[in-house]
Amino acid sequence: MAPGDLTPRGAVLGREMGLFYRVHYGGRGLIQEDDCPAPGIVVIWVDIDQRTELSALSTLGGLYLRCLNPILKHQADISKPDPLFHPLPSPSCPMDPASNRAAILERIGGDFTSVRREYAPQLSKLQSALCPPGTSQAGHACGLAAEAPDIVARPGGGLAMTGPIAIGALSAEIFMDESAEGMPANDVAWGRLAGSGDLLDVAKVRRLAGDLMERTRPIAQQKGSNLLTQITAALQDGHKFPGAPNITEPVRFGMLVGHDTNILNVASLLNLDWEIPGYQPGEAVPGGSLAFELLKEVGTNQRYVRLAYFAQTPQQMRDAVRLDLDHPPGMTAVELPACKAYVRNGACPLQRFVEIAKAAIDPACVTIKP
Repeated sequence: MAPGDLTPRGAVLGREMGLFYRVHYGGRGLIQEDDCPAPGIVVIWVDIDQRTELSALSTLGGLYLRCLNPILKHQADISKPDPLFHPLPSPSCPMDPASNRAAILERIGGDFTSVRREYAPQLSKLQSALCPPGTSQAGHACGLAAEAPDIVARPGGGLAMTGPIAIGALSAEIFMDESAEGMPANDVAWGRLAGSGDLLDVAKVRRLAGDLMERTRPIAQQKGSNLLTQITAALQDGHKFPGAPNITEPVRFGMLVGHDTNILNVASLLNLDWEIPGYQPGEAVPGGSLAFELLKEVGTNQRYVRLAYFAQTPQQMRDAVRLDLDHPPGMTAVELPACKAYVRNGACPLQRFVEIAKAAIDPACVTIKP
């Protein structure tokens, strides 16, 4: 199994989320809870890499294990990135590395000095886990000191973070994944972190890296404008969901299965935040989903959009808890700040949502039509 591939345990956890979505949204009458959906009612559009496609398949295994309807779809040309999940530079949206780097550094005072000071306790814990006292590597710095802190251009385009924050963020994510995999406590981070409390604490470094690299505004616009445009179009017309068949009935339940970076991009554009027990605020975590629920008011036919975030808690993943309505995953309503004056029963009028989304999207970076 290659690094980053979905593990069998990850597939089990994905299936549990699918089972929950089936009873949660089936109970609301959105999708069939007991039978297979009619063709085109449920569509899952997925990115083309191994982990994402298998994650979608595992979720589908919980939603509709025995159904033969062609629910899972992806772009026809698998030789190039799907621009919904991996938009590329274009003449109108060049994604200039130098200006994006400057935008990131501007948020932290020009260099990493202030954030290294602010996150010193968490970085110290990570360094002790990676390189406990007595560890030495002849001629090499150990752990977080192995690279100088910087934001650098990636050979294939885009930017990458190097140095203590980047190494610490990746290490914190790996340790979290080890726990979710159900590894014995003395094997998670080699037993060098004090359980879930320390895992939650060092996750602050992961959240920081994600915030800087994905939620910095110009980067979020460049990488998230296609996706938010697609979401907005599908909310207005279910026939515009990617992969929707050419039939009278619109898609009722659509899933875009991509990456945590995609969620962070959209969250930045809409100024969204959330908190699931066991995670840092605003973390986009494995198996988590940002939901856009379309509601219609009886009598007026006024349509509203309600946002929610779903994710299994770290303990639920570790214990592989069976999810149902009595034992749901972590879930929380997500406030749309720009709609605060218009909210009704926790939902934003669709027309106002569209206005907010269009104001956040950079039209120059919308390179595909829904």
